Amino acid sequence: MLLSIISLVFTAVLLVLIGAVFLTPFPHWLTYFKIWHHILFDPEPSIGFKDRWKQAFYLLNYAIKLPFIALCWCLDDLLFPEYRQQVIRTPVFVVAQPRSATTFLHRTLASDEKTFFGIRLLEWRYPSIVLQKLFQKTGFLERMSQVNYWGNSDQAKFAEKMHYSYLNDYEDDGFLFEECFFHQFYVINRFPYPKLLDSLNNFSKLSQKTQERMLRTQYQVIQKVLYLRGGNLIYISKDNECYQRLEMMRSLYPDALFITITRPSERFMNSYITLINQSAYCKSGVNVSQISDWESMQRSVRVEAANQTIQFFNSLSEKQKLCFSFDRLTQNIKDSVELVYHYLGISLTPEQSEYLENLDTQQNLRDAGYKTGNEQFQEFELFDRFAADVDKKHAALLQSGHLIK
Repeated sequence: MLLSIISLVFTAVLLVLIGAVFLTPFPHWLTYFKIWHHILFDPEPSIGFKDRWKQAFYLLNYAIKLPFIALCWCLDDLLFPEYRQQVIRTPVFVVAQPRSATTFLHRTLASDEKTFFGIRLLEWRYPSIVLQKLFQKTGFLERMSQVNYWGNSDQAKFAEKMHYSYLNDYEDDGFLFEECFFHQFYVINRFPYPKLLDSLNNFSKLSQKTQERMLRTQYQVIQKVLYLRGGNLIYISKDNECYQRLEMMRSLYPDALFITITRPSERFMNSYITLINQSAYCKSGVNVSQISDWESMQRSVRVEAANQTIQFFNSLSEKQKLCFSFDRLTQNIKDSVELVYHYLGISLTPEQSEYLENLDTQQNLRDAGYKTGNEQFQEFELFDRFAADVDKKHAALLQSGHLIK
């Protein structure tokens, strides 16, 4: 009798978990199984058995956790249905090439928690109100704030110098697409098979229904975090790989402000190649410099993104965009950030103004602590002209009412 009851309970729980998986919007199963195919059958010689086992373990670990994450995702609608009433007003999207101070601007704005709210890495990874409340009560979030996203190896320490990231830091919207949907360009850092690229960097080729489901899910996650923060705040986003989603984002968020930051290709690309190689090693254990098509793939993706940046920002009205140059921003932090507030029709608080002044001083004394290459990238000629034009316009904006250093 007891065994029968236990069996029934176990079956019921199992059916609930399986049902939750079918109801949850992630992952993008086609890509998930495509990754499995590459792990098992891709002949890439630079990725050995040990590396493939590590990749397989990551996918299996995700599959084991998914039913519980999915259940919590579904429970949010039963226990906290009010989150759907949260209004995402005048969101700010920072969209630019990597290594262009996007994280710096994103976290600087998110630090003003009376005005903005950003989303932390663990909130993207576990996008559930139920889970986040559980993490908060158990002290899990506090412990995770001490965990380095990159790990503890020498390569991780180098990657941390280039992109400081702990598990409870404000992070890129791309983490939702990378770690929950398995459909984002940076997935290739963990599974570095060049032939996998076409399955990851093809949002525009997905069905309309799939595209809408992904963006609707992102919208829900933002609503959930806004509910946790208490509402009446402006969402600040950063995403370096959302170019194929931008037109749909413009429609979904008609009152959004889009910000880009430009940096000459020689500087951002050399920095990017250095970091992306370290990132891939930290995540996969693979020395990607030995993969013949790796760098050419990275360069072609960045050129495409550069051209999409130009096209999108040229299509926006002046009221919908702010274009910063890397040097003007990092040398005039307070004045540049104040421009964002001005565009949103709000004023800096005295506390935030003091914080930005101190940040200006710290930035001027900052030592990067790492070195990158000095290669030239001729294929970015169009983007470099765009960046030069942005620099002039940013200087004019600062000159119109602010002091240029």
